[in-house]
Amino acid sequence: MKIQQSRLQLSKVWNAYWFRPAPLFDLALCRIIIVGFQLGFIIFTDYYHRILELGDISGLAYNPWHIVSLFSFLWGAQQIPPDWFLSLIFCLTFICGITSLIGFKTNLSLMVFAMGNFFLEAYIFSVGSHHHHHRFALLLIALFILALSPSGGVMSLDDLLQKLRTNIKKQRFKPFNLLNKKSELARWPLLTIQWLFAIVYLSSALHKLTQGAGIISTDWMNGYTLQYVLTNDGLLWESALGVWLGQYRIIGVVFAWMAIIFEGTFFLVLIFPSLVWVYIPAGIGFHTGIYLAQRAPFFTYIALYSVFMPWTGMIKTLSRRQLHSSGQPKPEILYDGLCPLCIRSMTILCYFDWFQRLSYTPVEEQWASIQKTHPDLSLDACLAEMHLILPDGSVQKGFFAFREIIRYLPPLWPLLVLLYFPGAAILGPKIYRFVASRRKRLTRCSFDSCSLK
Repeated sequence: MKIQQSRLQLSKVWNAYWFRPAPLFDLALCRIIIVGFQLGFIIFTDYYHRILELGDISGLAYNPWHIVSLFSFLWGAQQIPPDWFLSLIFCLTFICGITSLIGFKTNLSLMVFAMGNFFLEAYIFSVGSHHHHHRFALLLIALFILALSPSGGVMSLDDLLQKLRTNIKKQRFKPFNLLNKKSELARWPLLTIQWLFAIVYLSSALHKLTQGAGIISTDWMNGYTLQYVLTNDGLLWESALGVWLGQYRIIGVVFAWMAIIFEGTFFLVLIFPSLVWVYIPAGIGFHTGIYLAQRAPFFTYIALYSVFMPWTGMIKTLSRRQLHSSGQPKPEILYDGLCPLCIRSMTILCYFDWFQRLSYTPVEEQWASIQKTHPDLSLDACLAEMHLILPDGSVQKGFFAFREIIRYLPPLWPLLVLLYFPGAAILGPKIYRFVASRRKRLTRCSFDSCSLK
């Protein structure tokens, strides 16, 4: 009986650790960062042409990985895939990377993106000899984990479209906070990647500690080993910094001990989460230094560090501090709560209002209270176009209200380039009025008035 109770208690502890409800926002933001990093890598490293050129290099040994052989069965497992096939895989991978980033058919897109990257990396390392291939392993595993998780639960086109459909069906917009949405399946993906990080670093530290006589040795930290590595890599990859550092044994000793301590104790972040503010900056400096001295590009690890950051908590804390420090009311959007276009508009704006900077007021429902605070406003004007009441009491209307709203929504700041482009103040209101005058046709609005957002 006691054994059964102990097993039950252990099971509860296990489930509480891995499947405790956690914010979906953290998982979704990690999806965006990791996928965005890999897309950037594909775009800015001439990845496509590098893949095609590999098959044209004579004298390179071709030893296909299993996944490459599996996909190459049509023309022979030991034959280099034709360019048209590599181009097809690359294009499909890139397209699914874009859809993964924006969260369209998120899980399917992520799975295809992960498989495509796996195949392309496997092909690269099937041809000739390449260094530092292990830096991709953790990234590929992370992509597969994200594909199996609810990483599109928020901050995705899938979720936004679902909210729009729901609000239109209910014919009502109700403000929401994206950061409050939680899931029992949002914690395990991030924890798994975190534990893999700890294992990778601990394995690296143990490997260094076994390079010598006895079970555990400090020979690797004698300075000469790292001095040789710095000099050799500096000359091989033309790093003046690596060559310079390699001249001094004491630098090798200091850096070697720093590496061992960092890698050997990194797992403490999982036990004491507050240490993330020590180890993550240290890790960024660690891998940046390795690149500058040895040209070993472990930037994938820096992107993957995002799984350790408490994004939701950070944003909520910053939001509270901004609200308390300003001591002013939030900007208030006045919208027509009976208009489908307005409902869609408010849903989209609220979706990107991560910092809860705005308040949303349906005009007809709250007109009595609005008149008390702003007697100069008219109901017809508020229904005709969007109004924004700023903290200082001033009012913006139409296009200028929309432009001002975007300033309060950091995720939409890129739109400010267009909204403040020369001539936008003249052309913007005209476009606004043009669409507003045709709002019924565009939105199938059955009401007498429908404001444009």
